[in-house]
Amino acid sequence: IVYNPYSTRSERGTVMSIKPHSLVLAWGVIGLWLIITLTSFFAPALLSANDARFINVTLMSVFTLLHGAQRYRLSGILVFFALAVVVANATENLSIVTGFPFGQYHHTAAMGPRIAHVPLIIGPIFAVAGYLGWAIAGVLLGDVFAAPRRTLALARPVIAAFVTTAWDFCVDAIGGTVNRDWIWADGGPWFGVPWLNFFGWMLTMWLIFQAFAVYLKFAAAPIRVPAGSGYWLQPIVFWALIALQFPLLAAIVPAATLTDPAGGEWRSTDLFASMALVSVFTMGFTVVLATQLWWRARCADAAAT
Repeated sequence: IVYNPYSTRSERGTVMSIKPHSLVLAWGVIGLWLIITLTSFFAPALLSANDARFINVTLMSVFTLLHGAQRYRLSGILVFFALAVVVANATENLSIVTGFPFGQYHHTAAMGPRIAHVPLIIGPIFAVAGYLGWAIAGVLLGDVFAAPRRTLALARPVIAAFVTTAWDFCVDAIGGTVNRDWIWADGGPWFGVPWLNFFGWMLTMWLIFQAFAVYLKFAAAPIRVPAGSGYWLQPIVFWALIALQFPLLAAIVPAATLTDPAGGEWRSTDLFASMALVSVFTMGFTVVLATQLWWRARCADAAAT
């Protein structure tokens, strides 16, 4: 048997191929995202953080569609993206009006044009962060390397929701208290962010993932990608780079006193150092564990062939 890292086999036994240029394009998107991010950090006069956000969400959307189509076909990843946009807009609008599930807040003009109360960019943000969380959860649980187990249709959405919310735990205080992209009416204990926000993120992401898991139950079986392919490394590397933003910001952001909209005062050094620590011990741990499990599956796959 000759091992082909770009060869895949679906659950039903149909041999398919991942095109090498698709993997190269996905790596290219990750590289462009890194360039845009670093430019906004070190040359803000050339590219503002706000402009970089819109560019990066676009790049991450391209990655999600490109990478996801290799396993779920274009129709499948479009369903995932649409579910994320619809669910995120529903829960965000609900929270802005009622205070549930994220708390009482509103978005500012910095987030761009909106539909109803929610900026257009919000749905894609949930989709792209969610896709990385979903892919990594599959690696952590091992179901992407073998025939799916029924119990994982419930476990994977929960694990993916935890993975994705770890990122939100790092970013929301920066977006709210530092950048004023959204305003919390009553502030909160996490540098101006209320604790309910993170449970709202958990709930929203779980709804997205569980809906997609139900869709997959009735859709064509996902294409099985060998563990030896760099395909599985891509979301892990992307997650690692996203996590590393926070220690880098902690190192370069100058000291200042920040006041959240509710009147609470915070030191910028404390805020960014806290986000850095959280990213290392949540997102960083996820990256280390996922990399180890991917490598073990890769070695087992190579031994079998």
